[in-house]
This record gives sequence, structure tokens and C-alpha cells, in this order.
Amino acid sequence: MKQIEEVVSNLNEQEEQTFQAFIVTTLEEAAEAQRRVSYFKDRQAEIDAITEQQIEPFLKKIEMIKEWGKEAKKEFMEKESYYATTLEQYLRSEVEKQVEAGKKPKKTLALPYGKISLKKQQPEFVKDEEKLFEYAKQSGLIKVKESTDWAEVKKQCQIVNGVMVDENGEVIPGVQVVERPDKFELKLD
Repeated sequence: MKQIEEVVSNLNEQEEQTFQAFIVTTLEEAAEAQRRVSYFKDRQAEIDAITEQQIEPFLKKIEMIKEWGKEAKKEFMEKESYYATTLEQYLRSEVEKQVEAGKKPKKTLALPYGKISLKKQQPEFVKDEEKLFEYAKQSGLIKVKESTDWAEVKKQCQIVNGVMVDENGEVIPGVQVVERPDKFELKLD
């Protein structure tokens, strides 16, 4: 068993040291090529694992710094929110005073560091989809989207001389058949 491991180890070292053209013409050469693909995939996986191990401590430090940043900003975010709320209350009271005085309310106020304003919003709609759909269905307010049933088209038609035809031999309009070569797939156990 130890001899086999030494032979494999020697082969792997030889592969790492010299890379030469390799042409597959026999089943044995195909097996050898697949073994080499497996070997190189394993080396890549090892490098990925080492990379992840080296990055991990830095990721922990980055997370620690981000958490510190969140905590350090909390105090300032709370104070910002407090002052923004007081500005909102002030503007709302000014608009209320203008309405009470019978004037058209001015909902924007220019200040030295920017503007504050009250913007009209669209109402929020909370919907019960089932009840709404029943109403819409009875009132004719539903959308019906038509589209091609491609799976059924493919099932009922066939490709003849590079074109798609139906069971009557008529060419299907709007379909161009582009033949593609077989896709190569390599699976390793």
C-alpha cells in the first residue's frame, strides 16, 4: 500500500514540475487525463481552503470594526432623530397656524443647512387578495395574459431538415432551429 502511495506521490510531483502536451488516443490515456483533471481540481480546492483560512481572521476583524462603528454611531443617530423630530413638529405647527389663519399653507421652509418640507403621499392600501380578486372577477377587472405553450408546441411538432414542422408538415412560423454540438461534461467521483 505504501508503494502505491509513493508512486502516486511521484507522479503528482512530476506533473507539478513539468507540463507537457498530452493527447488522448486510447482509453488508458483518457483515464490518465481524467486522473490529472482530478488532481488539478484537488490542488485548486487546497488553495481555496488555504485562502479561506488566511482570510478568516481578517473577516472577524472587519465584522468587529463594523459592530464598533454601529455602536459608535448610535448616540449620534439618536440625537439626529431627536432634532429631526423637533423640526417636523415645528413645520407641522407652522402649517397648522397658516391653515387656522385662512392662508394657503406653505409646506417647505428654507433653512441655512437645507430645506425641510411636508410632502403629500399616496395612501397605503392594505388588501385582502382573495376578496379583492373575487370582486375584480365579478366586475371584469382582471387581466388575462396569453402566451405560447412552448412545451406543448415542442411535444406536437418535430424538427425536419433544420426547421420545426407541425403534424401536417407545415413550418411553424417564428421558430428558428439552431443545432448545437453535444455539450461536454466531466464528472469526477
